[in-house]
Amino acid sequence: MRVAVAAVLVVLVMNARAEDRIIRGRVTYVASGTVYTSLGREAGVKDSTVLRVVANKDTTATLQIVALSSKSSACIVLRSIRPVSIDDEVIGTVSVARPQPPDTAKAIVSTPGGALSATGVRPLQPSMGPGAVSVQGRIGAQYFTTRYDNPAFNISEPGVVLNMRAAMRDVPLKLDLYANVRALAIGTQSPFGKAAVNQSRVYGLSLSYDDGSNIISVGRIIPSFSPSIGFVDGALLSKRFGSLVVGTTLGYQPDYTLRGLTTDYQKLALFAQYTSSDPGLLSVSTASARTYYHAALDREAASLLMNAAIGQNLFLYANGEMDFRRKSGDQFKLSPQLTSVYVNCNYRFDTALNIGLGVDAARTYYSFESVRTIPDSLLFNDLRWGMTLNFSWFLPWGFALFDTYTPRSSEGAFGQDYANSLWLNFSNILSTGINLRPNVTVNASQYIKAEGYGISLQKTFEQSVDVNIRLLRNSYVVRQTDQRNQSTTLGCDVMVFITRSLSFLVTYDRLDGYGVISHSVFAEFGLRF
Repeated sequence: MRVAVAAVLVVLVMNARAEDRIIRGRVTYVASGTVYTSLGREAGVKDSTVLRVVANKDTTATLQIVALSSKSSACIVLRSIRPVSIDDEVIGTVSVARPQPPDTAKAIVSTPGGALSATGVRPLQPSMGPGAVSVQGRIGAQYFTTRYDNPAFNISEPGVVLNMRAAMRDVPLKLDLYANVRALAIGTQSPFGKAAVNQSRVYGLSLSYDDGSNIISVGRIIPSFSPSIGFVDGALLSKRFGSLVVGTTLGYQPDYTLRGLTTDYQKLALFAQYTSSDPGLLSVSTASARTYYHAALDREAASLLMNAAIGQNLFLYANGEMDFRRKSGDQFKLSPQLTSVYVNCNYRFDTALNIGLGVDAARTYYSFESVRTIPDSLLFNDLRWGMTLNFSWFLPWGFALFDTYTPRSSEGAFGQDYANSLWLNFSNILSTGINLRPNVTVNASQYIKAEGYGISLQKTFEQSVDVNIRLLRNSYVVRQTDQRNQSTTLGCDVMVFITRSLSFLVTYDRLDGYGVISHSVFAEFGLRF
């Protein structure tokens, strides 16, 4: 009887340790695939916490935290059914401690020897401490297939995706792994046969030591301090001086397959990053890198990246890259030139209107080894530039408008090449919980003009099943020949949140156009741990 009562109380104590609490915040800045929110450590979130962007009780995007400060967080977008915008509402779930049971409950929980304490009650047995290793991440079992009228073109691709971070609790060591295992089969029913092509990738596999001052990483690394350095199979060494981090990375540059280790290209880089006490206010990083092909210099470049919040409403993002050398005949001469630059300002007038203006420029980059024998006259080296104008406007009754216009330079007049995307959003139509999202896209150049019209209907059932039905129609015309073609895509996405950790996603698309009819299906079981 004593054992039974003790077991019941242990269960009660375990259930009383923590409870789930809903927290709410806002999107404070959006730039280059990173979303910043107002939820930080003080709100209870942790690294890898998953957040939801909501509008009128509908989930419009799912985010995962990759960097934290006390009052803000930086996130990547896991899934989105519309663009994430500044001032969108963000919701998360965190665990908070609850009061322990009263001391009288401890009286009937025996010690290992069954002895009573001096007060006449048996003390609560010390709880087991947490494990030596903490593991967080996500694993997804995926399958993609496309079927055509002619089975010789059928595609099958099963795969497993793993994104994991393991950290020791008492030693500042952590292991990061981001990889997938895939096999692509074309024209065969078996994706595991000899005809299947290995499509596996290892995007990151590193072991790091970080004691708050010194950082040492080995493995396949993308330096977070300056991502423009690219992948490195080697080592990273850096040191923190307050808000400043300086360091170096050296090793080999992986080939495009991102699988095994290759030694053809060697890479050496120096970098520095300054971050204000609140990452949402100012972050500046710079890097200088050299790449060698069999000990011969193949590229020398420097980069700069900046995020800044100016006041409460103005946000600035900028990045640029400069190459110090260029090909001249069969020589690799010192000749600095701008390779790419992008600057974007976003101003929030109020909670309803956001306007952004961006300017970009880029030229084609060539590895010296790959073009050494090609005449200079055959290499396109002109700097192309363009602009980005966008705004988002949130109105009452669940109506929102998003537009992005990107004119670019070309051989003709500026703006002859352009793209424009317009999205409308009607949320919770007639209180049914249905969201309607029509969109229009137009792309034009001196050679071709393309137009697209689409509409989607989305509804979430009991916050556990999300259904989205899509219809898209595209058409294009070749200006010189007046050749015309069009396509129609009908699709459906179903996302099922089975538990807080387990989810299932399936998408279907039927494409009718360009002389073919195809059926594509993608399915994934995802487990977050």
